[in-house]
Amino acid sequence: MAKCEHGNDPKTCPKCNPPATPTPKVNISISPSSIDFGSLTKGTTSGLTKSFTITNNSDYTTRIGVSGSLTNATYSLSSSDLSKGSSCTVTVMVTSTSSTGSIGGKLTVSAAINDAQAGSDSSSTSVSVSGKIVDEKYTLSLSPTSKDFGKLVEGYEEKTAKEKELTVTVTNKSDNTVRMGDVKGNDHFTVTATQSGTISLKYNEDVTYKIVPKQDLKAGSYTDKIVFQTREGATAEFKATLVVEKKEAALTLSPSTLEFGTAQQGYTPVNYQTVTIKNNTDYPMTLEQPSSYNYEIGLLSNKSLPAGGTATFTIRPMTGLMANSYNGKITVRANGYSADLSVNFTVTANLMLLTFLDVPNGYSLAADIAYVTQRGLMNGTGNGNFTPYGPTTRGQIVTILHRLAGQPVVVGTGFTDVAAGSYCENAVKWAAAIGITKGYEDGTFKPGDPITREQMATFLFRYASTRNLTTALRADLNKFPDGDSVSAYARDALAWANGAGLVNGTGEGTLNPSGGATRAQAAAILHRFCENVAR
Repeated sequence: MAKCEHGNDPKTCPKCNPPATPTPKVNISISPSSIDFGSLTKGTTSGLTKSFTITNNSDYTTRIGVSGSLTNATYSLSSSDLSKGSSCTVTVMVTSTSSTGSIGGKLTVSAAINDAQAGSDSSSTSVSVSGKIVDEKYTLSLSPTSKDFGKLVEGYEEKTAKEKELTVTVTNKSDNTVRMGDVKGNDHFTVTATQSGTISLKYNEDVTYKIVPKQDLKAGSYTDKIVFQTREGATAEFKATLVVEKKEAALTLSPSTLEFGTAQQGYTPVNYQTVTIKNNTDYPMTLEQPSSYNYEIGLLSNKSLPAGGTATFTIRPMTGLMANSYNGKITVRANGYSADLSVNFTVTANLMLLTFLDVPNGYSLAADIAYVTQRGLMNGTGNGNFTPYGPTTRGQIVTILHRLAGQPVVVGTGFTDVAAGSYCENAVKWAAAIGITKGYEDGTFKPGDPITREQMATFLFRYASTRNLTTALRADLNKFPDGDSVSAYARDALAWANGAGLVNGTGEGTLNPSGGATRAQAAAILHRFCENVAR
């Protein structure tokens, strides 16, 4: 193999194949990136010099140039050639402060690399210079210089804010005429000059401004340092303070939250607690009697509530509530206003499993029977039996739903065939009052009749609707061969009950809407309803 003059392979010899020289790139930094002299008093001799530093961050010697035209200032460059990592300084000097005016302009910093082997590159950057020279004789005075605007209530009207209006007088105490400029710092106050157009003030002349709290301020404490300024640079500061208090509701409850604790199913009646309602307006109100499904609420002490007056009512959880958490709100209303009372009560289940002689171990619906009996929704039929294969009647179903709702008291006429004092009298009156049942066309309810599957679905659907539970699901009943036999009044209810998995098809694949439900089947449907819908 032939070798190069250095004794190496000519293709790989580092001396014959030296690395390419990278193309240079200008890389400078400038600090600070701008110069601001601020406001210099006319005739001053201090603060007239500022500078910025240019640093070469490239690997090559860089030539620096500075150009530009400045008003009332000049500049000088300490060095023009910068080696790698070195810096130079540009000094900017105000030339004269003998007269008022602006200081400013832009300087262009150019940088160039010209390396015989590597090549060349260049770039330029602008540095802004600003400032002003003001007459020290320009002076403003204010009267007054501060004001506590007191208090406003959140939601105050424009008229109310206007009543707190303050007039501030700004006077020119300068030997020369001044021209009023913008007002700054008035974040929470409206400041309006009483004179329109350009405002020029000679010595001892003044102009007035109206200061008013702005609209729609939220509750809080506000302090504005309002600065009046002239175009010549003179300023005067006014301090404005204001407190906006949170608006008290027209109707308030004390206490607004009640904790009734925890009780085991079968608990004795809970003690009543008293709630006080207050009218915080300056006009009388008429209270509406509050109500609840799960809480007993006593009659209002008085319904006519004078301005600033109070009324009371008592409240406690219903007796016999099933195991669940009864946390929610009870609304008190009057004259279009409302106030909410938060109530909290928990009922725990009796952990002793109820067993029945006629419910054998391993029975497919035993868990459903245990669920409804533990929660007091269904009871045994006597002598230790549950009678799982017995029919479920219409009266029994509304009684179960009445228990599920907390056994609220409802005054009503009921139906002619529901005997006074019967086990289901109150439940049927309640169900009729809130629209769960309408009875038959002849004005009867037939409490002892076995309930049909479509009737049970309808009762559950209407109950769910009164409790604002989800009833949007719908199954296609046409998938059942007897789907068209569902009564018109029950179609929506049965489609929902099937879609929610409450009422399923029979073993023969039919819907059987007019068929009955055994007590065990009713227990299973109620169990699914409590777990899937009413949870």
